[in-house]
Amino acid sequence: MSFLSTIRLHASVSIKPENWDKFQQMVSKVKNIVASEEPGNVLTHETYYHENSFDCLIVEAYANENAFLEHLKKIQPLMNQYTINWNVNRMELCGLLSAETVSILKESVKEGEFIFYDKIF
Repeated sequence: MSFLSTIRLHASVSIKPENWDKFQQMVSKVKNIVASEEPGNVLTHETYYHENSFDCLIVEAYANENAFLEHLKKIQPLMNQYTINWNVNRMELCGLLSAETVSILKESVKEGEFIFYDKIF
C-alpha cells in the first residue's frame, strides 16, 4: 500500500450556535452513509468537539482519490439538505490528488487557511 495514495483531510470548523443541533443531525446521517460505503474506502471519519464550544475538528482518511470522490458524491445530497452556517477555519489536505480536486476543496475554504501537502518522506 502506498501511503501517498491515502488521502487525509483535517478541518477545523466553527459552527454557528443556532445551527449546532442541525450540525449534529447531519454528522449522524453522514456516519450512516460512511457505514454503507465500500469496505476499505473510508479509513477514518471522525468529528471531535469541545463540550462547551461550537468548534470541531473533522478528521478523515480515504484509501485513494477515487474513494474520496465517491464519498463526496454520496454525501452531496445530505449537504444540500442541511444548510449549516459554519466557517472552515483551517483545512489541511494530504495525498496524491488531481489539481481539479485540490481546487474544489480550496474553493470550499472561504475565509480560512487551506494547506495542501503533496509530498511525503
